[in-house]
Amino acid sequence: MPLNKYDTKVTVSVPLPNALIYVFDTNVDTEARTALGHTVVPATTPPLAFKGGNSPRPKRARRLTADGWNSSFVTSLAATQTTLKAAGWQIGREPKKRGIITGTSARAITVYVIVRGIKYAWNMPRETATTMTAATMTALGIEVATAADIPTLVWGASLPRPAKVSFFNALGPGNGDILSTFVGQAQENSLPAGWKLKNPRLMFPGDAP
Repeated sequence: MPLNKYDTKVTVSVPLPNALIYVFDTNVDTEARTALGHTVVPATTPPLAFKGGNSPRPKRARRLTADGWNSSFVTSLAATQTTLKAAGWQIGREPKKRGIITGTSARAITVYVIVRGIKYAWNMPRETATTMTAATMTALGIEVATAADIPTLVWGASLPRPAKVSFFNALGPGNGDILSTFVGQAQENSLPAGWKLKNPRLMFPGDAP
């Protein structure tokens, strides 16, 4: 059966390369979920799973039925995709992985922290990184990404999402300014002097605090 926006959605996952797992909500029927390699997410979400990320993302598959198009994400397993094509499914192209910013003249640098085992990535203004200092970044669990990290970086995930911390920089413009950034999960309880928790970490239901 094709998608119906009024159908109840189920939280499922499909595997990605590098042992990552992409979690999403779908309302395709059970038969289609089985064919597409969807796995219903259990009460304890598996390691290296993330939801709502911009990169990496799985391919999409679709098939025209008598009632309309059926479409959803598909597992990265090649054997399953071959079977789907033989059954009339159209498989989209591999979404391009997001790259990183490099070069000393760039106004930002790509960094990441570890949360729930994944490398949660974002672009930090170079001015912020310079103000923070390399030692403080290390203390907060912030790593500068390299080309070798690109296949395993996760961008824009809604779950998990690392905690945010802030610091009053008295030497900033005017009467000082506030520095704010993500912090690694392992560093949340041992923040450098002056840094305070701003927003708590977001995890999957059932995850340990």
